[in-house]
Amino acid sequence: MKSRGLSTPLKALVLALVIVTASVAIVLMERGAVSRPQGITQITKPWLDQQLVAWKPSKNGSLIFGAFFQQASYGNLEYAYNDMAVQQADLRMLLATGVSCIRIDIGYAPWLQGNQTAINEMSALVSDIREAGKCLVIADAASETYRNGHQIPWTQFQQAWIQRVRTLASLYHPDYYIVVKEPGWYVALVSDSRSNPQFLNATVWLNLTDALASAVLSVSPATKVGVSVAASSIAGANSRFYDAYLAGVSQSKYVSFVGFDIYDVTGFLSTQGYLESYGVGNKAIWIAEAWSGDGPTVFNASRAQLDSEWLLALYYFAQMIHAEAVMPFYTNLFASYSLEGNLANSSETVSLFQQRTPAFYEFRGIISSANATS
Repeated sequence: MKSRGLSTPLKALVLALVIVTASVAIVLMERGAVSRPQGITQITKPWLDQQLVAWKPSKNGSLIFGAFFQQASYGNLEYAYNDMAVQQADLRMLLATGVSCIRIDIGYAPWLQGNQTAINEMSALVSDIREAGKCLVIADAASETYRNGHQIPWTQFQQAWIQRVRTLASLYHPDYYIVVKEPGWYVALVSDSRSNPQFLNATVWLNLTDALASAVLSVSPATKVGVSVAASSIAGANSRFYDAYLAGVSQSKYVSFVGFDIYDVTGFLSTQGYLESYGVGNKAIWIAEAWSGDGPTVFNASRAQLDSEWLLALYYFAQMIHAEAVMPFYTNLFASYSLEGNLANSSETVSLFQQRTPAFYEFRGIISSANATS
C-alpha cells in the first residue's frame, strides 16, 4: 500500500486536489433510497464463490467487530411500536453475536424538538451498552426534520452539525464517532445542496470535518473520530471530489480512521483499488457500513444464504485490506427478514427479534473463530 503525502510531487498533487472545487454533483447514496452511478454491479453467489477463494487469508485474524443498532437509530425512536421492549430485544440480539462494539446513528430530532422521552430512551440504551462491556460507536444521522420538509441552507447546516456532534459527544462520550456519514448522504437534507457551489467544494468539506472532529474532541478527548465515504462513489463521476477529500482527511491531525461503506461489487473493488494506489496515510481503515446489497430487495428472505456467504467474504476482504474494524449495516436481518417497515405492535416485533437467520450464525461463528486466534 502506498502512503499518501510522502514525496514532494505527491504533496503537490494532494494540495491541488484539495483546493479544487468538485464540479460534479455528489450522488446521493442514502440507505434505502439509492441513486446509483453507472457501473455498479450487484453481488451474486458466483461472484462471492470466486472471491471467497481469492480473498481467503492464510490465517484468520481478529478485528473490531461491530453491529448497527437499527431500532435506536435515525428516527426510529419515534415510531409507536418501537418501545423500550423492542429496542432492548434488538440490543440483546446484537450482543448475542459476540460483537465488541455497538453503532448507533443517533437522530438529532429529539434534541431539536425537546422530546425528552426519546432522549431518556437513548441515554438508557447507551447505559445498557456500557453495562454489557461493549464499546460505543456514534455515527452522524443529522435529523429527520431536515429530511421531512425542513431542509436548511448549507451555511446554517454546517453550524448546526458542529453543535450536534458537540452535544452528543458531551452526553455519551463514545469510543468512536463517525462525524461524516458519506458526503453524498446529506444532499437531501440541505436546501441549497444542488445550487450552492460551496456544497461541492472539497476544501469546505475538509474544513468542516476538522471543525466537527475538533468539537467532539473538545468535550470528549478520548474519543477517536472518523469519517465514512460511499465506496461506490470514489471511483465514479465524483472521483475528483473524493480524491481531494480523502487526500485531505489523510493529513488531518484530528481524524483517526477512514471508513468505506460497501454495498456492491463496485464498492469492494473501488475500496481495494483506492487503498492500493493511495492509502489513507496513517489512519486506520474501517468498513464502517456494509451489506450484500441495498434497497428493497435486501429484505427478501430468499437472500438468506447469500447474506451468510457474503459475511464470510466481507471478513476475508477486511483482512486483505488490513481493516481495523468491520460493521454490517442491515443487522435486523440477523433476526428476521420481516422486520423492515412499521410493524403492527411491540409484542409482534419483540417476537421477531427472538428469531435467528443464517447470517446471524455465520457472523457469530466468524467472531468466535477470530477471537480464538487473538
